[in-house]
Amino acid sequence: MDLGHLKRKFINEAEALLINFDNTLIELEKDNKNKALISETFRIMHTIKGASGMFGFEKIEEITHELESLFDLVREDLMEVTSELIELSYITADHIRSLLSDELFENEENISCHSALLSNLKSFKPESKHNYQVQNSVKQDVKKIASWHILFYPNDDIITRAINLVYTFQDLFLLGEYRIYNKPYQNGNGQFWSIFLTTDQGYSAIEESLLFIMDYCKIYQIASYNIFDSHEFEKFQYSQAEERNINDMALEIAENKGNEPQKVIFQPTKEISKKTEQKYKTDHVHVDAAKLDSLMFLVSELVTTKSELLTALNSYNIEKALVAGEKIEKLSKLFNENALNLRLVSVTEMTEKFKRLIRDLARQLGKKIDFVTIGNETELDKSIIDHISEPVMHLIRNCIDHGIEMPEVRKTRRKDETGVIKIETVKSGNYVYISISDDGNGIDTEFVYNKAVEKGFINPGIQLSEKEIFDLIFLPGFSTAQSLTNVSGRGVGMDIVLKKIQEIRGEISIVSDKNSGTYFNIKLQQTISIIDTLLVKACDITYAIPLDDIESCILEAHENIMDKKNHLVKVNGDLVPFMYIEELNGEKDKKETDKLILLKKHGKVFALVVDLIIGEYQAVIKPIGTAFNNVKFLSGASLLGDGSIALLIDTEKLWQINAGN
Repeated sequence: MDLGHLKRKFINEAEALLINFDNTLIELEKDNKNKALISETFRIMHTIKGASGMFGFEKIEEITHELESLFDLVREDLMEVTSELIELSYITADHIRSLLSDELFENEENISCHSALLSNLKSFKPESKHNYQVQNSVKQDVKKIASWHILFYPNDDIITRAINLVYTFQDLFLLGEYRIYNKPYQNGNGQFWSIFLTTDQGYSAIEESLLFIMDYCKIYQIASYNIFDSHEFEKFQYSQAEERNINDMALEIAENKGNEPQKVIFQPTKEISKKTEQKYKTDHVHVDAAKLDSLMFLVSELVTTKSELLTALNSYNIEKALVAGEKIEKLSKLFNENALNLRLVSVTEMTEKFKRLIRDLARQLGKKIDFVTIGNETELDKSIIDHISEPVMHLIRNCIDHGIEMPEVRKTRRKDETGVIKIETVKSGNYVYISISDDGNGIDTEFVYNKAVEKGFINPGIQLSEKEIFDLIFLPGFSTAQSLTNVSGRGVGMDIVLKKIQEIRGEISIVSDKNSGTYFNIKLQQTISIIDTLLVKACDITYAIPLDDIESCILEAHENIMDKKNHLVKVNGDLVPFMYIEELNGEKDKKETDKLILLKKHGKVFALVVDLIIGEYQAVIKPIGTAFNNVKFLSGASLLGDGSIALLIDTEKLWQINAGN
């Protein structure tokens, strides 16, 4: 088993837990007596503490232990949740994030911060802590305590079964006091972790907590008392040089105390591989069991149909072979849909990360802000979620800094002191629409216009529509900020936001009313890996055009309707600009049999001239190589059934070229 897989899994799950921790603290700030929220903060720290110790993050285990102890005191009504405790908790969560990427604890800033933070956490405990410890000790004395030794033998099945180890061990650690040897050891059965637990719950509780990984565990009862209260626990300090099995020592101590250890209940069933170094990959996708069930059904259908096809071919039964071929075609479409669904994750994965950001920035600027989300259950491709997070975060920063007014200003405008930032997500067809809005200042079009003139982006006196003025905001180097701030002046302009969105073939527009608020509306395809296209040919090159961007096709000979001199074509009584792919490639050869593809982008129609329209095609999009770096209107390629290549046309880039002309 490559233990790097498990460590990476822990890091991903710890990061998700920290986001949950931040959001729980935000709610706890509003209701500091809420027992459920207090228990949740304790549970999260307890969970991270247990798992971090197992995976060698000793400093994380150390820091979470201290914060966990504070919230344990709060649970026992020996402390109150104060603003100071909340702030200290946020600082601790941020420090844990830093430690997750500093496993060897080498970063000097982390080292200095760690000791200072530990000191603060320890000094935060009230004087009543001693009394609490005495009370807790008395409670434990009246319970029947036993000590257990658990050996955990992980293997690759844990990864393929998508078992959540963090939550599994959380249930175990909640049973009592525990110790973990944070480095894996080796014996005749393979690599294992060693866990010691004292609890009054008995074997059945341990079995229930380890339900999903019992096939990978050995369990021994080694004492009928709390082994951590005796010096004998020091005998378990394992030394690789001695090459002694930890379990042998457990047996030895148990025998010396007259306790007969229980037999091994479960044995690992798979061979354990040696630990190897592996670089962490970037992300995980949590998949619904129903989606996996659907995938397994399709696999079984495909296997059956394949057998039918082979039988038909062997018996030269063309009719049955054609039927099997049709079934395979249908199955391939279903596989396509299922594969895309496996990659879909809810927008919650993105929006949950913004709660802490908005809370911190609002406090920093002295503003009051509520964060509202609608349509969080809407799903997007994981790669799109990852790609869109940065531009959405920048839009939120702008809403906080430029949009939401100070409380006293909002009062004068007869608004609530607390501003609202809202993210609303709606799915329509194959598109997802994300709206990021605020109820603040709005955009002053006159101010934006004058700023554009001042910076030389437009000539004085030129007439622009409201939309065109808003579009000026996305120009490189354009800014309406009076001065750079730590919130929005971070080297990321609105031009970068536009670029990021266009990279995934998305669109963004602005709607705003002065003193009422601003809406940033983003339009995205739900997935960008497999799309419906129209195949065309020009100069013996096959191109694929996204079907959703096509208004219509015109097959009439172009000389009847085209004004070649002005590059305009008459369509339904309107003049529409057109362009040749040949011209975009530097070619000049134009034929009299050209066909017109009418494209619609941003509410405007323009035409593309091609030699031949082949037909519709569901394209699996792959990135194109560096050889096409200079061809700006291409965004990918797809392998056709005959082995040839179709180049995907980026209609957004075509629109920009057309608008530039």
